[in-house]
Amino acid sequence: MERLGDDELAAVLKRVSHRRDRKACSEVCKQWARLEGSIRSSLRLLLPQSLPSLSRRFTNLKTLEINTRISDRNLQAAAEICTNLQTLNLNFRRNRCFSDEFESYGFDFEDVTDSGLCGISFACQKLINFSMRWRKGIGDVGIAALISHAKNLVFLDLSWCSGISDTALEAVASLSSLMEVYLRGCYLITDHGLKSLAHGLSAKTMEVFDVSECDRITDHGVSSLRLMSSLQELRLAECGPLVTDFGGACIAAMTSLRRLDLSWLINLSNSSLIVVAQNFQNLVEVRLIGCDQIT
Repeated sequence: MERLGDDELAAVLKRVSHRRDRKACSEVCKQWARLEGSIRSSLRLLLPQSLPSLSRRFTNLKTLEINTRISDRNLQAAAEICTNLQTLNLNFRRNRCFSDEFESYGFDFEDVTDSGLCGISFACQKLINFSMRWRKGIGDVGIAALISHAKNLVFLDLSWCSGISDTALEAVASLSSLMEVYLRGCYLITDHGLKSLAHGLSAKTMEVFDVSECDRITDHGVSSLRLMSSLQELRLAECGPLVTDFGGACIAAMTSLRRLDLSWLINLSNSSLIVVAQNFQNLVEVRLIGCDQIT
């Protein structure tokens, strides 16, 4: 095996598909570790503090997943090396009992902020899929930086990022490649943000839009969504009492919809459902959980 050059050995390692076998190969020697890392396309990291050193080994990563807290410094260090990333999953897997207990005692754990997101946005301009759920330090500044550099974004998930507001949606509206946007629990979003999105370039390409639990939305914001001509799935669950049958009639004008979630919109009645039934020809799923006025 010592006679094998890097090209031949890399060709052999590419045929090893099982994760445990790949890990065993990487522990044979320094050459095997370097080559195994160079042909790795995806990585799920459990210890973010090791990211700066590991990223020098995994130089051709296209998919990176980090579900724990990570500092701006570590994220930026990795971004300077992992410039080929196409999918970045930073969804924080929040242990509610653990987090609430420590936050109640005043403990504050370092986590990524707009500064870290700006750094990775500048370095990773090939991003196509980006997810960052439950990151409290992320706001409009970071998202604006992401949008300004990652022009080919197709998938964007910012659910439960409490710092996201209408300003971020104004930036998102400028993208002409977006197909799926998830903003569940971003409670700062209002009608103004929806109108900005509906009048932007993304309105022509977006197929899935989720603003569930955004309870500042009213009928006026919902009415603007009629301009999103490609929309196939709309989620408005738990958007509060200000979405009524007027908003339901506006939704019925979106004939391209195939899936619709109106759960817990307590001011929707039978008239909304009747209009939906009369207008939608392609509907395959509708959710009406908690809509007490619908009989």
